[in-house]
Amino acid sequence: MSTPTQTDRKQRTGTARVRDVFNDYLPYWFVAPMVLVMVMITFFPGAYDLYLSVIAEPTLNVFEAEFVGLSNYQTAFTRGGALHSFVITVTVVVSALALESVLGFSLAALVTGVESSRLKSFYRVLFIIPMAVAPVSLATIGRIMLNTEIGVVPYLINTATPFAAPAFLSEIPLLTVILLDTWNWTPFMFIIFYAGLSSVPDTLVEASRVDGAPLWRRYVHVIIPYMKPVVFVATLIRMIDLFRTFGVVYGLTNGGPGTATQLVSINIYEQMFINNSPGVATAIAVVYLVFVIAIANIVIAKVGFEGVWD
Repeated sequence: MSTPTQTDRKQRTGTARVRDVFNDYLPYWFVAPMVLVMVMITFFPGAYDLYLSVIAEPTLNVFEAEFVGLSNYQTAFTRGGALHSFVITVTVVVSALALESVLGFSLAALVTGVESSRLKSFYRVLFIIPMAVAPVSLATIGRIMLNTEIGVVPYLINTATPFAAPAFLSEIPLLTVILLDTWNWTPFMFIIFYAGLSSVPDTLVEASRVDGAPLWRRYVHVIIPYMKPVVFVATLIRMIDLFRTFGVVYGLTNGGPGTATQLVSINIYEQMFINNSPGVATAIAVVYLVFVIAIANIVIAKVGFEGVWD
């Protein structure tokens, strides 16, 4: 028969043991809620998409669904226009990313060279404004401004230049989409590049100036190499975000004319909600996810995170 003192000692020992286990695994307890949320909003929907891509039609009982293997994938790339939408998407991503990076860096370099602090503040606010426009609003405004009959852009081209304004949304829709996205998201690249340029030590720039290096050499051999981590992170984030583009293009051209601006995201939407083909839509989505992850990992492997965390 145990005494009260022995019972208290056992209870304290059990409490201490639980406390030790809690303290030993404390980092895992803090991470557990985030892991649970990630499983619920990422891995579970991803697994369900994979399941939908290999069945004929979704049913209430998952065990009663008809398994069709890779039939939906074959349909997606033969009759679903998946390959064409992949080409269109890659074209938009590469073109918009290049334009936004060059323009963003150029604007950041120009603002960095301004000596007046008031002018710097004015330019920073001015260049950030386009990023504040919502995608749907931007698409609506773009359709009005580019309209051949009432649009201000064709009017200015016809009256102020010797050239005839093209029908932007029917003759050059892909270029129009790229330029509109460039106008909307160049401020994002400008903000990051401006922060990176502001962090370049003045001693490095002064040393290169004393050595007689011209302006372009200072940027090529001193400033840009020092900003490599900033450029890499900004480009990677913007590239992934460009692969997600939907609202602006759908609101501006609805994927047309025909399929001229049918991005993968628009193709997935049309297959799911217009053609009522969830299997084909999820098949495209699964392939697209693997494609984007592969591209991102290739970029990371070739460029690397060296210096990013320093």
